[in-house]
Amino acid sequence: MRYFRNPMIRSGSRGLVVRRVLVAVTFVLLSILSKQSFSPKAVAYKVVREAVKFQTNLKTTNWLEVTNNHFYVRYKSEDASVAKMVLDTAEMAYSPVNQMLGNTMSAKIPIVLYPDKASFNKSFGWDADQSAMGVYWAGVIRILSPNEWARGDTYQSKQNYFNENGPMAHEYVHLVVDYKTGGNYPRWFTEGIAQYVEREITGFQFKVPEINEKDDLYLLSRMDGQFDLLPSQSIAYWQSLAMVEYLIKMNGIDKINDLMDLLGEGYTFTTAFEEVYQTSLHKFESVFGEYIINEI
Repeated sequence: MRYFRNPMIRSGSRGLVVRRVLVAVTFVLLSILSKQSFSPKAVAYKVVREAVKFQTNLKTTNWLEVTNNHFYVRYKSEDASVAKMVLDTAEMAYSPVNQMLGNTMSAKIPIVLYPDKASFNKSFGWDADQSAMGVYWAGVIRILSPNEWARGDTYQSKQNYFNENGPMAHEYVHLVVDYKTGGNYPRWFTEGIAQYVEREITGFQFKVPEINEKDDLYLLSRMDGQFDLLPSQSIAYWQSLAMVEYLIKMNGIDKINDLMDLLGEGYTFTTAFEEVYQTSLHKFESVFGEYIINEI
């Protein structure tokens, strides 16, 4: 299952140099962002995001690279056979995602390709038993090499499998949501959007868990603050998709984009939701609960 988890930032042998450069970058970013109409929290988030992105780019400076107009993929020599596959799949998602979410950002997007699960997990400080095919965090899309999991005896068959089952569209959506909102969103919201857009583009969807009654659903208060700790991650992901899908079914995807625009302006999610949908989150939660139980 693909999921996001807050990683720990760990310094390598160049840690002191990296920290000094990060301090310099932080001061520059603070100087620029402080002149714009962001809240202190939003400014701090953007500074951290760009600093971590810079650190990741610095750590992978000596890696091999393949690039196009929109993305660049950093990779190790053992992934030379699939680096272009990852780049091409990212490009396939680029225009459809941007069109659906009204994205206009033009900066090149970094993708880091890790050759194995151990190096992928190490980059986040994860335990060895953690598993993911892709993660978006702090301006960078990180991908576990298709050589580790994509099926296929030929390059074309492996590419087809990666296109249909891989995480590129999903993680690129996370990046777009993050930049559009300035990181100002609840976890269920970005997971729901990522799954919805991914399904529209690739047809991929996680298996629907067994839900018998309304009490099986999680309260929004838990979805907001405890997403990764919820007992059933399958239900958490499915419910995220179902809520976003319901909002789009009732009001269209343009309203989702309107909501993201307000979040990007610094509105709280509660206030922005009420402004866009003319109802409270509490009312939405109740109506959605009745609706989804009748649908499944």
